[in-house]
Amino acid sequence: MLQLGYFSQLENAQAYRESLTAVGIEAQVVAQGEPGLQYYQVISGSAEQPSHLENLNTHIEALSGARGYAVRSPFESTPAADLFTGLKPQYLLAQAAPPVGTEGAAPMRVSGYDPGLNRTPQEEIDSMPGFTVGGMPIIPTLGLSLGYDDNITRASRDEIESWFYMISPAIRVELPSDRSVLSLIAAADIVRYEDSPVDDRDTWYLRGDWTYDISQRQNLGLFAEYREGADRRGEGRRQGDAGLVPIDPDEWERFGYGGTWDYGAVGARGRLTIDAGAWDLEYTNNREGLTPDDPGTTALDRDWWYAGGTFFWRVAPKTSLLADYRYTDMNYKTAVDSDSEIHTWALGVTWEASARTTGRIQYGNQKRKFADPTKEDYNGPAWMASVTWRPRTYSLFTLQGTRSTQEPNGNGDYVLRQDITLSWLHDWNDRFGTHVDVGYGEDDYRPNGRTEDLFYWGVGGRYAFNQHFRFGASLNGYDRDSADPEFDYKRMVFLLTLEASF
Repeated sequence: MLQLGYFSQLENAQAYRESLTAVGIEAQVVAQGEPGLQYYQVISGSAEQPSHLENLNTHIEALSGARGYAVRSPFESTPAADLFTGLKPQYLLAQAAPPVGTEGAAPMRVSGYDPGLNRTPQEEIDSMPGFTVGGMPIIPTLGLSLGYDDNITRASRDEIESWFYMISPAIRVELPSDRSVLSLIAAADIVRYEDSPVDDRDTWYLRGDWTYDISQRQNLGLFAEYREGADRRGEGRRQGDAGLVPIDPDEWERFGYGGTWDYGAVGARGRLTIDAGAWDLEYTNNREGLTPDDPGTTALDRDWWYAGGTFFWRVAPKTSLLADYRYTDMNYKTAVDSDSEIHTWALGVTWEASARTTGRIQYGNQKRKFADPTKEDYNGPAWMASVTWRPRTYSLFTLQGTRSTQEPNGNGDYVLRQDITLSWLHDWNDRFGTHVDVGYGEDDYRPNGRTEDLFYWGVGGRYAFNQHFRFGASLNGYDRDSADPEFDYKRMVFLLTLEASF
């Protein structure tokens, strides 16, 4: 049979079935799972031969733009038919938390492989690791990595190279109910360098997410997060020659909370998303500067809050126009002359032309106004794009790009950053897959005139021994060309990883 959708709420599944019926597709809703933990399949069609089912799938895609997954009939009385006894959210092994400190780092982002690339939703659920205690799924994982970094401090001279290892334990707990799911995550990265112990670091991560289906038209999501991390030598205020000073990385604590409210039923012409939140960032060491003119990490302490929303207007079955607005109020605790207000608006389009192609593109304006009238404000273009293309179920291309202003971390008043990345993920068989990434970015530190070009590439692969063990290898390269030669660098990182779930 073909599964065209699955939902946590019966009302949403029924609404989706009605939208399919409206374009001439017969479908039905089937409940799966234990009472109180049920999910709902929207299924259509039946065929004995795979080729017949594929022809039906093509016909459904032509009518609705939706493409289904071939699944076992839920009416068969075999244990394999119990496809929805697990939780819907997918979990990536040893990736319970994103790497601390990598936010906004594209194209220098961490390269990774998506283990769910060539899985149906049922296969993803069936393959989820962990165990259940009192109705609560618990997913512990452990990642062990061995790597080599040939330029730890991203230096243009006197490069420091070293082997290193990383231990990444994580645990995720789900607390489901009839209309909501509470997810709790704890994770850590413990990194040790053989030849450069001053660069050793420990990062910790705690996060809670609560999603609640208020009604057929409304959904609410709340989160709270706490992190302890570090800006490594060569990052933040420690770029260039400052990264060669042999003192510990700049350590920090960050706490944040917020939420998102969605309004609009499945298939509705208009939808609205509103989000808001607040963050507090405080550094805990290196409070004194490296030189008399350096205020140290004290000048980087800040808190900020944000609010915004996106309105979607459907103009075709799988295409919507959008209007987006975001406001951010940035407040520094000691360097108050860096306080600013940021207004960002954009118009765009989002589409899901078929199961093979999806995307979101928006273009607009960003205005950053400083509280200090002597600082130069920014008022210029801002844009974001994300397009995915899946030529086969086992192959995925993703193109992403952004342009916006960022906090300078002591290097100027702000950074105007734009970047673009292209990635290709491919499953060669059920156990082995590869990834390739390339990226290019430009940073403009204003008003000091420092400009930089960064080229990034990465290749890697993974092999799944079984449901509980996965081996991976990757090689990543970076090349930064700066208007100031002090900030030029070339860097290559090799990594072997064993991921285990229990």
